[in-house]
Amino acid sequence: MDDVDEGPRASTAQWKEVLDRVVPACVVLKVTQTRAFDTEPSGSAYATGFIVDKERGLILTNRHVVTPGPIVAEAIFLNREELPVLPLYYDPIHDFAFLRFDPSRLQFMEVAEVPLAPEGATVGLDIRVVGNDSGEKVSILAGTLARLDRDAPVYGRKSYNDFNTFYLQAASGTKGGSSGSPVIDSQGRCVGLNAGGKNKAASAYYLPLERVVRALKLVQASKDACPKPGVWPAPVIPRGDLQTTFVFKGFDEVRRLGLQQETERRVRVSKTAPTPEGIQHSTGMLVVDNVVPGSPCDGIIEAGDVLVEVNEQVVTHFLALEELLDGASQDRTAGGSGKVQLLLERGGKPFRAEVEVTDLHTVTPNCFLELAGGSVHALSYQQARNNRAVVGQVYVAEPGYMLGRANVPKCAIITALNGKPTPDLITFAAVLRTLPHGARAPLEYLTFSERHRRKNAILHVDRQWYGPPVFWIRDDAAGAWHPTVDFPPGAPPPPEPGLAPLPPVAAAATPAQPAAEAGTRGPQEAAATAAGPLPNGHASGAGTRTPTPTPMETEPSGEAAPSGNGWGGTSGAAAGVSTSGDDGVAAAVVDGAGDLQSDDLDELLRCCLVLVDIDIPLVALSDGVHSRSFAGNGLVVYVGERVGLVLVDRNTVAVGPCDVNLSFGAHPAETSGRVRFLHPLHNFALVSYDPAALPPEARAKVRAAELLPNPPLKRGEQVRLVGLTKHLRVMQRTSNITNSTAALTIPSAEVPRFRAVHEEVIKLDQDFGSTFSGCLTDSRGRVRGLWCSYSEQVEKEEREWCAGLHAAVFQPWIEQLARLLDKEAPAPPPAVSVLDAELEAVLLSKAAQFGLPSEWVTRLDQIDPERRQVLRVRSCVAQSHASKVLRSGDMLLAMAGRPVTCFQDVERLISSAAAAAAAGAGPSGAASSCGSGAQGAIRGAGEPAGPGAPAPEGTNGTGTSASGRDDAGPDGPPAKRPRPSEAPAAAAGALVPSTSGPTQMLPSPMHLTIYRSGAVQDVEVVLGREDGMGTGRLVHWCGAQLQAPHRGVRELGFLPEGAAGVYISRWHHGSPAHRYGLYALHWIQQVNGIDTPDLDSFLAAVAGCDDGQFVRLKVCHLETTQPKVLTLKTDLQYWPTWELRLDPNTSTWRRLQHSPFPFTR
Repeated sequence: MDDVDEGPRASTAQWKEVLDRVVPACVVLKVTQTRAFDTEPSGSAYATGFIVDKERGLILTNRHVVTPGPIVAEAIFLNREELPVLPLYYDPIHDFAFLRFDPSRLQFMEVAEVPLAPEGATVGLDIRVVGNDSGEKVSILAGTLARLDRDAPVYGRKSYNDFNTFYLQAASGTKGGSSGSPVIDSQGRCVGLNAGGKNKAASAYYLPLERVVRALKLVQASKDACPKPGVWPAPVIPRGDLQTTFVFKGFDEVRRLGLQQETERRVRVSKTAPTPEGIQHSTGMLVVDNVVPGSPCDGIIEAGDVLVEVNEQVVTHFLALEELLDGASQDRTAGGSGKVQLLLERGGKPFRAEVEVTDLHTVTPNCFLELAGGSVHALSYQQARNNRAVVGQVYVAEPGYMLGRANVPKCAIITALNGKPTPDLITFAAVLRTLPHGARAPLEYLTFSERHRRKNAILHVDRQWYGPPVFWIRDDAAGAWHPTVDFPPGAPPPPEPGLAPLPPVAAAATPAQPAAEAGTRGPQEAAATAAGPLPNGHASGAGTRTPTPTPMETEPSGEAAPSGNGWGGTSGAAAGVSTSGDDGVAAAVVDGAGDLQSDDLDELLRCCLVLVDIDIPLVALSDGVHSRSFAGNGLVVYVGERVGLVLVDRNTVAVGPCDVNLSFGAHPAETSGRVRFLHPLHNFALVSYDPAALPPEARAKVRAAELLPNPPLKRGEQVRLVGLTKHLRVMQRTSNITNSTAALTIPSAEVPRFRAVHEEVIKLDQDFGSTFSGCLTDSRGRVRGLWCSYSEQVEKEEREWCAGLHAAVFQPWIEQLARLLDKEAPAPPPAVSVLDAELEAVLLSKAAQFGLPSEWVTRLDQIDPERRQVLRVRSCVAQSHASKVLRSGDMLLAMAGRPVTCFQDVERLISSAAAAAAAGAGPSGAASSCGSGAQGAIRGAGEPAGPGAPAPEGTNGTGTSASGRDDAGPDGPPAKRPRPSEAPAAAAGALVPSTSGPTQMLPSPMHLTIYRSGAVQDVEVVLGREDGMGTGRLVHWCGAQLQAPHRGVRELGFLPEGAAGVYISRWHHGSPAHRYGLYALHWIQQVNGIDTPDLDSFLAAVAGCDDGQFVRLKVCHLETTQPKVLTLKTDLQYWPTWELRLDPNTSTWRRLQHSPFPFTR
């Protein structure tokens, strides 16, 4: 390159000519770190690099851009050509690295390069920084070099930090994206490498290039020594170090450390400081700042020692020191001793020491163990220096799921596993491999902030969600990392999860499968068709119970259990759980006693209460769930020989794919649970556990709670609020009900998720705060409701609060699920019939202002004088039949010819319609006795309320009006609603077949009477069906988590036209989805022009996409509804295609691999 003459300062024209030559050599680097490693987390970022060897295709950038971990990177050239680049070499200490590319693949521009001239850096030099500053493609910043001897910048204790070098400083004000930019002079030479700066100032820091030039020459020589074209050998660049950090201090400071005057005179006379003008006299010396424990210098030299000589040569500059240490490291490779002779002074007393030089490449990890989404590797020299620790210990770069569940933080050191010390990575991996899936092993670790205190935790071994641990090792020649699950090599294979093969995704029940068919029934139809009580149940009442026989002692028969351990024997009582009605109160109390004292109530309910801890893997955060862990109170509602059931709210058990840990209040015992049922509308879920997994003492003490669903609680009644603290202590207080029919309206969250709808809750005058859940009981310990935790977003912040859920809402589902699970043949949980429209309560006074006819206002007011409300359509589920018939603002007056005033009315009539449809009769037949349409609705005012509906004031409890008439007719006073306990059994709930899809519809429509636009109208709506387990399939592709749109999304009322079955619920850092902007809340509608209406069609479309191939995706965003097209480059090595699929019969999840792994390029 021709030099440009410059005077005192280069002109604008000269700078333009220089920049025209330099800018084409600069590239934008798009770097994605696929796994957390050492000081760097996984993620994607832009940076800058520049070509320093155009023939070989070498790009110089920063070490913190390339990172020592696994990366995928591309270089974007000035003409917008994009080429893949591979990491070739990064320095173990200093902030520079080399990437390589194939120059022959650059087709439309001529490759340029920038020469390196470290000698050109002088104070006062005008410079230009050319790079990708603040995300701009080309940015040119001007500055003037102010210092050549600045200390290396410190970026943080847990971050990468350069040391044992000087830095250049200027006021160029570079920001993010400019890392790796060349600092050029007016001759077009690079005099420094931009590395960092201060956010609150314009100062920028540049790395000197002396060691960069040395490394570049060695890299070029290694390539020239390889005869094969296009093949790169792993570069061999000797790097030595004392595992000691030195700082440069002026003679005034060194003198205060005790430096002898004679030593200072000798050093001042020596010329040991290299400058652009040549070697000059030094103005200071190198002083020891810290020594890494366990290093060769540990115990020999210490902080405050002044370095005088190395190998009898006066050393006062970092460059001279590094040359000697690198030479010693190279000498060791050639068979030498690899040691150096040091002369130091400590407190004015000189001493000599012979120390061994450490090869820096041996203390920089080149492998890691990927463990359930986390990264574990040997502690690097970088982090050992940052935290004063011994190199090589087991270091947690990212906890992931298993370690995170044990509360092991990032940057921790694991010292022991399962009682065995783990001094290094291979020992840790060997111990881990012996532990089977589901094992609970003690783990010992420490953190640097509390390094003198060892901490203990329980490691829950998991191979279900993430598969076995994967060992990755770096290949410097290929610029890639290679995975294997065989680590340590030759060790016995780890035990696999004992899971049965999965059935087909859409398995249909046959007549030869009566057990599976029974599992598809809802609680009401099952209650009507069940013959006798449930077997293997728990005795009703709070008296002394006979311990449940173990499976070894009990024959698995379908007969009722003995009276000391069975269910209530009458069909009129609730079958399946321990319940009481109005006439069975005395049977639930010991010896027929009355109210229990506080201590007795504590002991009674302690045996029923459970602490429920939920942990959700990062790869299973489905359905918009807003956290990875939850905790709350649960209630044991069924104890059988084969299974036990725990009732809990859905703010604790939010989704199906999770790990459940149950801590019992009855006895100090813990066991794992399994999600069995998630109600799609109401705030409750059911979790099962294996009683045989509990110790005999716990099995003898744990009992099912006694439920009292009827009569429903009313305003002014007194209840006991009872729950467990995190220390498993019972807390209770007496409270008064202030509102037993408070209608909830929870707004949609920013990220759609489950929210309770069509729910009336109980409000108390006093509770234990906004996050303490539990149960509501009467003075005899009978459960009247579940005290649930709710969550909603208020101005993008989570707000939690508690309210009560009537026992009649969940009691039928407990009965049905217990009946299904206590049989030998597995069966899926029951599905739920729903009206695919969200309703809200509106006061009749407001409804009248919207035009509701006065006769309907009067009629509804007389039917339900307590609520005095009408139900109005708030929204409809997208692409449901209801969305085609109903509109927002429609007022729902009647269903199947019967007036409705509350949510319980709606659910009762839906249940009746579902039961009639399952029995072969349409819903119109169920309502034929009282007519259909608007007139029939008015005449049917005496229909009883659904389960859990409080009886309105003024009801005489007999089902007749105060005048004694069954129905006074349209001209007389309307009949009042009878007590819910007197409602027919068919009105107790819904009974529908289970389906594999998110929403199915019953074939027979339901007649609705609505008010719309000034007129009362009759319409017909087909009911929908929701699965009792929610989302049952999660596909992971290129780091994006795909699923069918869950109900929380569909409740917003929008699904894109055409293909709407592939919804992105999450994405992972460091993945192609992160890199190319394939984020959550999008639908994937097409892949390379092929429609993808569901997950199967999507998997078929991407099955033919090879690794590294660009894929064209048509997507649609939930918020903007705007379709757009993205391109994404696949990465099957780091992000293979796989899925989690639910087995509905056993409620277990299985990991299925779709693309080969480990994948070899």
